[in-house]
Amino acid sequence: MVISNMQQARIFPPEAVVKVDDTKPGISEGLNAGTWTVGLAKTGNEVGLNLKELNALPADEVKRKVEKAADGLAKAGAHYVVESIADVPAVINEIEQRLRMGDKP
Repeated sequence: MVISNMQQARIFPPEAVVKVDDTKPGISEGLNAGTWTVGLAKTGNEVGLNLKELNALPADEVKRKVEKAADGLAKAGAHYVVESIADVPAVINEIEQRLRMGDKP
């Protein structure tokens, strides 16, 4: 899907793309396409709870679930793992710096 989106948007090369996803298969897709990948741990499918459900849990249980999700996304190969989409702009800034230094995913 990410390659199709890149083709339709006429965005190349792949290292100019950041694939943000909340699943291990989505991270694999981005890696296979040659893009940067960012995993969403807390607000994604790996935790699988909405905000109301998360807020109803004890803090230590939320922490455990988020750490487990983050670990799974990292083991899937995500270049970065953050808690939510709100954290992505800072990651994009870092990726832009890395690109200027010649880094590629």
